[in-house]
Amino acid sequence: MSELTEQQIRTMLEHYRLGKASPEELALLESWYLTYQEEGAAAPDMIARLASVDQVWERLENEYRPVKRLSGRRRNLVAAAAVAALVIGIGAYFLYRPAQSPAISVGQLAESKKDIPPGTNKATLSIAGSGMMVLDSSRTGIAVNGDDLRYDDNTKIDAALSESIRMLTLQTPKGGTYRLILPDSSIVWLNAASRLVFPSSFRGQQQREVELQGEGYFEVAKNKAQPFIVKSRGQKVEVLGTHFNINSYADEALTKTTLLEGSIRIGNIVLKPGEQAQRSDAGIKTIQVDTEEAIGWKNNYIVFQDEKIQSIMRKISRWYDMEVVYEGELPTDDFGGRVSSRAYVSQVLRKLELTNKVHFKIVGRKIIVTK
Repeated sequence: MSELTEQQIRTMLEHYRLGKASPEELALLESWYLTYQEEGAAAPDMIARLASVDQVWERLENEYRPVKRLSGRRRNLVAAAAVAALVIGIGAYFLYRPAQSPAISVGQLAESKKDIPPGTNKATLSIAGSGMMVLDSSRTGIAVNGDDLRYDDNTKIDAALSESIRMLTLQTPKGGTYRLILPDSSIVWLNAASRLVFPSSFRGQQQREVELQGEGYFEVAKNKAQPFIVKSRGQKVEVLGTHFNINSYADEALTKTTLLEGSIRIGNIVLKPGEQAQRSDAGIKTIQVDTEEAIGWKNNYIVFQDEKIQSIMRKISRWYDMEVVYEGELPTDDFGGRVSSRAYVSQVLRKLELTNKVHFKIVGRKIIVTK
């Protein structure tokens, strides 16, 4: 809340640290955090803000949700069972039948057993000429090198690879992420609803070329003799060895390439660490950004920084695999903040509602957004 003074904010943070914060102060603190905009050096620094509000978030999460959470292992088993049900067609009936129940509030959703859990590790791997396999959701990633294909715990995957180079496609659905170790030991984290096409080996090639749709974070192994190329919507990123993030979803107006370490070239532009290239139909521009915000998704956060509600809801839609519709006049405010990507959807929506600038109703897997 912009009306809060620096001293009021610091007092609330101190009350929390001493265990004396009232429910009203906790709510105000969260609301302030969601709408806070940096106004100068006198404001609390970013690290202090995030650490304090994360603690508030953890307490509110425990107090707000009476429904017992599933353990990580049990949640994976439930998710696997749900996937199996969908494959044999049972889940499709419940997914596509018209909603019979009326819209409910965020609070009612939180108190029910119908709350939507966060995304998990899930992806498919397609091998040219050999079909597609569903990857194990209890693992976080795979490593590919020629005819050798393994999970990140070194478990070998029985797949129809051979010594000849094959084109592979790793694809995550809405509500899924997965990690990939490429044949050159470069690492790629794929965000939800994303796709990476790459060869099973880079041997004999003048460059290491992959193609991205969606969002991915790259840590590229250095090899000056074999540049690394990432092709995405409307651009080609040339790399020798570096860490960077590309956000290139088809439903976003901009393709954003953020450099964390090293250097990369996009056309005639060479990015430096801390810079982001934003490509649109009008061209490309470079700005300074907070790199930690840009890769928040990789570190288990949903991050929104001075964003309109439509942009925020696209992120929520991808991560929770939910439809979003709008009713009436839309909020025109910019929202800023971060929430845990491990939270249930009711908890994320409630944080936004604390600003009193946007409200939600839920029908099944549909979020209705109102002002």
